[in-house]
Amino acid sequence: MDTLLTTKQLQELLQVDRITIYRMLQDGRLQGFKVGGQWRFSRQGIEHWLQEQRATLSAPQQPEGADSQHPSAATLPISCIRAIQDVFAEALGIGAVTTAVDGTPLTPVAHSCAFCTLILGTEAGRQRCVGSWQAAAAERGDTPRLTTCHAGLCYVWGRIEIQGRFVAATHAGQFLDSPPEESEWQVRLADLASVTGISQQELHKALARVPVLDEERQKQVPHLLHRVTTTFSEIGEERFNLLARLRRIAEITKG
Repeated sequence: MDTLLTTKQLQELLQVDRITIYRMLQDGRLQGFKVGGQWRFSRQGIEHWLQEQRATLSAPQQPEGADSQHPSAATLPISCIRAIQDVFAEALGIGAVTTAVDGTPLTPVAHSCAFCTLILGTEAGRQRCVGSWQAAAAERGDTPRLTTCHAGLCYVWGRIEIQGRFVAATHAGQFLDSPPEESEWQVRLADLASVTGISQQELHKALARVPVLDEERQKQVPHLLHRVTTTFSEIGEERFNLLARLRRIAEITKG
């Protein structure tokens, strides 16, 4: 017969504090239910969840050369990161993607505009986007700031750090700071058309649908992105520490 664990019992089992338990409940990493206003957790469900988490220790998820004893992009719970990223992008009406330090996307691009969707739909265009994400990650500084991508659109990026190690970045953008002027965009569209094989007419039509943010909303993007990437870093930190505890539990069990 399945037994129920209290929050305190689960804290002792996982060796985490109450706030971490509530955060894991909120973002869906743990499942529980309330009895008389108090959280309860199925012991069988928790044991099954622990087995799944232990399996990640030996699963080939980390990039080649990654050290399981140190944080990397593979430490991040991508489904959780993607859910928060998608809400953030949709709320601001801009695009967003989370990438590894080398620019490799860890999540699909959220709320992509028609212009970027066209470019990302080609191999050459996608390579250019990855190059932009990689170049951004190579910049110094940890404060999100406004910059321009290879296609001429505005975006901001922020660092995700675990244990002080830079492991990933979230890029938010796909917008303009002013309406596009044909004289300024003619050469850029011609270059994009040559590289991607997309007609200039199609690119021009999609460019007209790129969102233009006013000054106030432009200021919101780096501010909110900083809060988002800080949250991602905290989630990654918690998961890294939890995996370390699970690793120790597995070692004790083997012994």
